[in-house]
Formats: sequence, structure tokens, C-alpha cells
Amino acid sequence: MIIYHGKAEWGAQKTFSSLFHESERYQKYIPEFTYELIDTAGLNIDIFKGNVIVHVALMIMKHYFMDDFKEKVPELLKILAELFEQIDTDIGFLEVFLRYISSNKKCDKEWLKKQVVHEFKEKGEEVMNYWIEEGEKRGRELGILEEGRRMLMEALTIKFNNISSAVVNIIQDIKDRNVLSNLHREAILSNNLNEFQLRLEACRKSV
Repeated sequence: MIIYHGKAEWGAQKTFSSLFHESERYQKYIPEFTYELIDTAGLNIDIFKGNVIVHVALMIMKHYFMDDFKEKVPELLKILAELFEQIDTDIGFLEVFLRYISSNKKCDKEWLKKQVVHEFKEKGEEVMNYWIEEGEKRGRELGILEEGRRMLMEALTIKFNNISSAVVNIIQDIKDRNVLSNLHREAILSNNLNEFQLRLEACRKSV
């Protein structure tokens, strides 16, 4: 089964081998079967009306690349607000929903906040403020991590010149600023790149 969520139409044939470039050259090595394609843009939403959360999630995916996306957002927020009035449900889905919507350039945060507050009243303002603050906090943390990686790479390049792509990839995967700070110190103390790589591996295993 393939779930496709994209702007362009799914152009491939519904056979497994068609997903490979020049598949005829490797035909004897590729298992041949058809697959089920679920294209979110072409979904019949009526069959999901029994579950509000599923219905809203699929609707927003269906319209994400369509011209009417911005018009659909208030409609779906209203459906969620009505659900939240009827049952005491976790607002976690709402936060994920808002994060997904805001990734579309048609919906800036100020416009989205206005729509959420209109439908969810005080709870909506609380959710939006929390979401925006968390987003800013994550942004600051990512900035600190990026600066830590940059300083570490700069120290390694100045001291050892050529750095292997394997080392670069490991550093890019580090998401702890304390580890990056420790590695910056190790880069300064190491006598050669091999010595630093041993310390890098030790740090990675300890995380």
C-alpha cells in the first residue's frame, strides 16, 4: 500500500516494478505485484464521517495543495471546536493540526490565531500562545545547536584541514548542546583527527 500526499498527480503505474528506474534491466530481481494507492487528494471523505479526528485529518491533507485550502481551515476548526465542547478530549491533536496548517504558506500564524480564538475562545488563545511560545523556544534551541555545530566544525577544519563526511554526518546528528560543547574542547585537545574520532565515538555511545 502507498499513501501519496503531493501536489502533482500520481503518475506511476500501479505495479511495484514501475517504481524502479530502468526496471526492465533488473526484472528478474524485482518481485512483481500491484499495490493499493491511496491518493489523499482524491479521497472520498464521506466514508470517514463517523470519526471526527480522522475526518478532519484527511480533509486537511486532501485540500493542502488545493486553492481552497485557506477556506477549509475555519470549517475544520469549527468541527473540532464542536467536538471539544461535547467531550473532554486531549488538545494534543489540535497542536499537531495547527503545526501542519502553518506549514502552508497561505496561512500565517496571526491569521491562524484569529481563526482558532474565534472558534475555541479562551482555550484557543491558550493553545495558540503555548504553541507559539514553544515554537519560538524550539527555534532558539535549534539556533544554539546550529551554532555549536558550526563552532565545532570550524575548530576541526582549522586544526586538521580535511574532515571526512562520516565525521560531519555524526556531528550533524548530535542534538545535545552539552555534547557539542564537550566535543569542541576535545577537538582542541586532540593531537590528530584519529584521536578526535575516537573521542567522538565515545561521546556518541555515552549519549
